[in-house]
Amino acid sequence: MAASSPISPSPIAPTRRSFAWRSQSVSLLTWTLCALVFGPFLIYPVIQVLIGGLSTVDFATGTRTFNPSLLLLPLQRPLVRESLVNSFWLGILTTILASLLAIPLAYAAARLKFWGKAFLTGLLLVPLLLPPLVGAVGLKQMLAREGFINTLLGRTQNPIDFLGSTTLGGWGPLLMVVLVAALHLYPLIYLNVSAAWANVDSSLEEAAENQGASSWRVFFTITLPLLLPGYLSGALIVFIFAFTDLGTPLIFGYRKVAAVQIFDAKASLSPDGYVVALYVVVLAALIFWISRRYLDGGKIATLARGTRRAREAAPATWLLVLLYLYFLVVIVAALLPHFAVVVASFAKVWVSSLWPVWTLDNYIQVFTSPVNTAAASIKLSLLCASASMMLDVVGGFALAYALVRGKVWAKGFIDTLAMLPLALPGLILAFGLLTVYHSPPFRGGPLDPFVNPVPLLIISYAVRRLPYALRSVAGGLQQMNVALEEASLNMGATPVQTAWQITRPLVMANLIAAGLLTFAFAVLEVSDSLVLAASSDQMPIAQAIFRMVQSGNIYQGCALGVVGMLLLTATFMLVNKLLGKQLGSLFRA
Repeated sequence: MAASSPISPSPIAPTRRSFAWRSQSVSLLTWTLCALVFGPFLIYPVIQVLIGGLSTVDFATGTRTFNPSLLLLPLQRPLVRESLVNSFWLGILTTILASLLAIPLAYAAARLKFWGKAFLTGLLLVPLLLPPLVGAVGLKQMLAREGFINTLLGRTQNPIDFLGSTTLGGWGPLLMVVLVAALHLYPLIYLNVSAAWANVDSSLEEAAENQGASSWRVFFTITLPLLLPGYLSGALIVFIFAFTDLGTPLIFGYRKVAAVQIFDAKASLSPDGYVVALYVVVLAALIFWISRRYLDGGKIATLARGTRRAREAAPATWLLVLLYLYFLVVIVAALLPHFAVVVASFAKVWVSSLWPVWTLDNYIQVFTSPVNTAAASIKLSLLCASASMMLDVVGGFALAYALVRGKVWAKGFIDTLAMLPLALPGLILAFGLLTVYHSPPFRGGPLDPFVNPVPLLIISYAVRRLPYALRSVAGGLQQMNVALEEASLNMGATPVQTAWQITRPLVMANLIAAGLLTFAFAVLEVSDSLVLAASSDQMPIAQAIFRMVQSGNIYQGCALGVVGMLLLTATFMLVNKLLGKQLGSLFRA
């Protein structure tokens, strides 16, 4: 009997060369897809905005003339200069007010133990999930001359003009916008500071105390330097969000801000809009660079493995009472404008009285009136949000899998590029898309928003919210054991087969959460909807609410806003069920 030959390697086992080929294929495919998506719908529009701020263009012929003197436009035109200055004040005041609201809450969440802590801290995130446009409508209704506040103060005969241009020395409208923005954005600072405070290594503070340092000295020399990166990370985001907010200033009629000047330039595409947009892009890029280069999302304050977490103390009774009172005041103040929207949505008349004359006609009109655009706007928003959700789920999974599992060339650059829409103001991207695809050679084509805004709305929604899908799926992949994927590859399966048959089922909860999250943000997206919905017969929910308020039909606008809030609430409840504690990390810098 012949001696048996040694067992040879399995013919399906991949060789080192085949793995290298797969790595090159993944890199090439990833770069190609990123170029096809980010090139025409992110990079090119932003570049066109930058070029437009340095040149004049004849939109009939597409001829462009380099004119760097446009950079001096703020010095030559008082409206442009005043708008930029007002936007700076808006960003600064919003950041200060949001910080005053958030920092005590962050300290309580990180360092104090009290009953109901999880429930109360969960409620703090609710304002971030509700649309500021709807809250602005509610606050405007309350502060009107014949509104709830004047009635409550007994000023029906001689009402206070809270929204007048002469109130508080002319600062009244600005302060109202600041109030709405701060109540909406303070959770961003709260999330960053509470995370940093909870992760401060308590042994450092104890060492300083053992050396005789007072509590205040420990805070200023140990704790504060560790908190500062996290705070600045959140504060910078709040500043740029407030600086570029469009919906709230429009609702209050406060038009002398940068965002509204860009919005007003969308029809004529005047040089003013380009120059203001250029300054906003430079500011956003500077803030993004500072955050990535020096702050790194506040990660400086995180604990090393094996160290002790921050100390939690039980507050004294008097402090506990003040703590509950503070939580109550902040939460009620943040939710009160949205509560006013709910009440107004059931109002037939709400003038000079604490409660309105009740009716259901507003909702009946929203859903049944053949001449009303509300029902059509709901359908359009659901269509665009659903389509963008599918694009984000597929694109987020593919990109997360390539970045986490694959060996991609210049992985850090692609990751930064994919996260760029999170830092880039939505108003700038929408304005860039509008100017590109409403200009030759694209004018009159399928992507021209003045012909049909739906394709660009879907694309803009998808590009803007891709970072959330990427973070959600990447978090699931990083928590997943790679043994099953390696076994599949070793048995000869292709990366595509492995990703679809092995990885996808294991991160399905993250995929569903990513889809729901991107859907929720797209349903009531404000900047993209107001800028890109240029056709009068095709309007998303945000555009329809704005037009109703502008035309004086505020009660139906509130009813439509409630419909949008219900969609958001149901969606975020499902997202929270699937992601749990990971939900908060998606909003951190």
